[in-house]
Amino acid sequence: MDERELLRSQYELAQDNLEAAIERCPPELLTKTVEGSLTNPIGATYAHTVMTQDLILVRGLMGWEPVYHTSGVGERVGFELPESPVISQEYTTALSFELGPLREYAAAVRATVDGYLESAPDEELQAEVPFGPTPRPKLWVFGTLGVWHVASHQGEIAALMGLEGVQGQGF
Repeated sequence: MDERELLRSQYELAQDNLEAAIERCPPELLTKTVEGSLTNPIGATYAHTVMTQDLILVRGLMGWEPVYHTSGVGERVGFELPESPVISQEYTTALSFELGPLREYAAAVRATVDGYLESAPDEELQAEVPFGPTPRPKLWVFGTLGVWHVASHQGEIAALMGLEGVQGQGF
């Protein structure tokens, strides 16, 4: 297995776990806030995870127009795509969305990113891009924001579900 295959398999696993958690999540928990905490509602965390992939991976690293605009699903999700995936708690607690179209958007972003990872030339994936204080290969950034970021938020979603007595992890 080469690094591209490894990244694609990890990306698939992270996405599968995220979608499985959202599938198990009761609708009333998607917008529930935990009083006195700094956590975001589950649905807002899910939306942020999808938007980050679209804005940072698709628009930023791949240089493509965001899937939100090109897929036709953006107008149905119930919110405008922000310029930045860094969103405030005010934004997340006020966020409204339609879950079905949001999941369609997530699937379209996932397919776009995976298709790129499958077909991009090796030189393009190894090209260094600015990321924090030091340049990193695109492949590394895809691993960080396509795998680690998704898995981190999936764990956050699972923990919030667990606090409500709902199994967040599939095991």
